[in-house]
Amino acid sequence: MKQFLLFAIVSAPMIASAQVAGPASEPRQGTTTTPASPDTAEYRVNRYISFIPGTLQLTDGRVVSGYLPVPTMYPGIDYPFIYYLAHPNSQPKPPKQDVRVDEVERMTAGKHYFEPMRLAGDKKVKILAERVVTGPVELFLQAEQQSVPLPIPLPGAVLHSSIPYKNSHFFVRRNGVLTKVDRGMFYMQMSQYLADYPGLAKMVARNEKGYHYQDLIRIVTNYNRYKSNLPSSGH
Repeated sequence: MKQFLLFAIVSAPMIASAQVAGPASEPRQGTTTTPASPDTAEYRVNRYISFIPGTLQLTDGRVVSGYLPVPTMYPGIDYPFIYYLAHPNSQPKPPKQDVRVDEVERMTAGKHYFEPMRLAGDKKVKILAERVVTGPVELFLQAEQQSVPLPIPLPGAVLHSSIPYKNSHFFVRRNGVLTKVDRGMFYMQMSQYLADYPGLAKMVARNEKGYHYQDLIRIVTNYNRYKSNLPSSGH
């Protein structure tokens, strides 16, 4: 399935049109590039991928505005991907731009925000995860494709239910420190991580219904709500 989704992204212009894109043009280092003809319309290739106007910040200092890929069924990206400097279906057809996950600093496309998961000690960055929860603890998710396609979740529905992905990767960040959530050590790791909300930590440690690995979006959302409602220190 990973290969299929990669094909869907790379072959996007062929799906939309029989025209063949010309060679990719490389923006100059240290510059900001914007589309020649701005267009805010989302470009949906298929049910797996859309291209949405946004901003791509690269590790070499370049900031590029264009149409960026947003997986619509499986959040996050773990392969080299393409983007466009103008609407993919505009004329003349814009050439493809390609980039590796480790070349990305951050990416914003519409309401979607992505970051490469740079963990301490890792030699290679492999995952560009989507941030699914903001607050005192940020939660990032990358879900790998499954052999049986899943229905696209309704917006906001995932906050009130378990994620349907069998092979997913969660990362939490607090005070600038990024940590990968270990599925095998989930109950011990996350009950300790959330220890300053004793009631929630206890539910996780006890492996209670609704407090499992697949419920992390709801768990972290509840934690952030609790922390935001605490009185400020000194008052």
